[in-house]
Amino acid sequence: MSTPIHLPIVKVTVLEDRALVERRGDVMLPAGPQRLRVEGLSPLAVDRSLQAQLTGGSVAQARVSRSWKEKPREGARERKTELGRRVEDLEAEWKRAQADVKRLQSRLEVVNVAREDVLRAIAELSGVGRAKPESWHEQLETVRKESASTEEALRQARGHVQVTWQRLVETRTALVQGEQPEQELVTAAELEANHPEGGTVSLRVTYLVPCAVWRPAYRATLAQSEKGEEVTLECEAVVWQRTEEDWKDVELLFSTARPTLGATPPRLTEDWLRLRDKSEQEKHTVEVSIREEVIQTTGEGGAAKAESMPGIDDGGEALTLRTAHRVTVPSDGAPHRVPLFQFTAPAASELIGYPEHSPLVHRVARFDNRGPAVLLAGPVDLVRSSGYVGRAQLKFSGMGETLKLGFGSEDTLRIARLVDSKQDTQRITGKRTRTQLVKLFLSNTGTRPEKVVLEERMPVSEIEAVEVKLLQEQTKPAPSKVSEDGIVRFELAAPPRSQQELAFAYSVVSSSKVAGL
Repeated sequence: MSTPIHLPIVKVTVLEDRALVERRGDVMLPAGPQRLRVEGLSPLAVDRSLQAQLTGGSVAQARVSRSWKEKPREGARERKTELGRRVEDLEAEWKRAQADVKRLQSRLEVVNVAREDVLRAIAELSGVGRAKPESWHEQLETVRKESASTEEALRQARGHVQVTWQRLVETRTALVQGEQPEQELVTAAELEANHPEGGTVSLRVTYLVPCAVWRPAYRATLAQSEKGEEVTLECEAVVWQRTEEDWKDVELLFSTARPTLGATPPRLTEDWLRLRDKSEQEKHTVEVSIREEVIQTTGEGGAAKAESMPGIDDGGEALTLRTAHRVTVPSDGAPHRVPLFQFTAPAASELIGYPEHSPLVHRVARFDNRGPAVLLAGPVDLVRSSGYVGRAQLKFSGMGETLKLGFGSEDTLRIARLVDSKQDTQRITGKRTRTQLVKLFLSNTGTRPEKVVLEERMPVSEIEAVEVKLLQEQTKPAPSKVSEDGIVRFELAAPPRSQQELAFAYSVVSSSKVAGL
């Protein structure tokens, strides 16, 4: 005989697509071997993940058992009483409808007898020469009208009887079904335990359940303080669970570990490399291709467009985040936001525009991650003193790393961009020169001056046969910085209600043996 035990859920570790549930409590056990039954587990519990630990004793075997049990329906008595009253009302209505049909049938028989009497009187009086055509016509018309109205009323009464009977059958069926008990799947953990001394001991049971998931989410607020600008970043965990058991007042942890990864190692296949001599044409030709390259993928690359996240980017190292207080998460499948931590860091913001991609000028803030943990990849809501300004995507950022977030565009600043390119080829050497001239027009329609940064880009060559250089004479004003990655940075002062022009030019010189440009 198994001793039933109820252990509360005290701790839940939510993984990327599942959860590790821990039940723990003190139980009174006699000395010696015995069977225990921990009830109340989720029907979705993974059988092979069940583990049990007994303080001062041992658990020889642990398994998950499932059985169907009759469950009393909520409000079943009230529902049954209501259906019973409805059945009684329908039965009385059906009897009244049947009585109306019988009454109308009797009335129709009387009308038919009256018609026969009129017809018999017509036949008898016509034979003896006492015809009364006007009186007979009036009597036949009266009988005809009475017969028609009675037949119509009888048709409607029979239809009402049929509809009432159908409703009565449906209500009786619902009443019968309501009397049947509802089946509930009861899941429990059956343990074969042994404690040499007995007494009050601590029992711990853990198991995995699917249908639980979490994702990080952030809220960044850019504000002005006495010391300058600062950014307050709030980190939250959005958790969904439909495990058929409520997590009430539990210690909640969030982990990026993936227990199933590495279970199947990758298969190695043969990769053959073959060498051959170049042809004469290939020896005199340099194949060149133009490609787009991402300069940075962490840290300051965090202002990308928000997209759906199939998984959690943790930088390749499993992390665990803990809530500051106990949390209640019901099993309703709805998203619940749980605060994890927040920090405030000084920020340096600037107005920056990327004319090649957008005519808008954005407020971009840079600040360091001063939080107690790394920042996982996730969506971030952007807030300024004026309110909510949009949503961006925060990429993985380590502790102390610099982040960059865009806090919306400035309505008073606009950029227009015109591009003109030409290509020259020397007849003797075959050298080709392609010149790209970009004209930018910066407009400030506001009433206050602004400092604006514009960033353009130019190609970067990796071979000697292709040379890319900035044309200093045609680039006005001179750029403040040109990075090794080809990013040209201009720092401008935009007076109020003004428009200024900027010119940017570069050339790409390639020899005659270069192909692909």
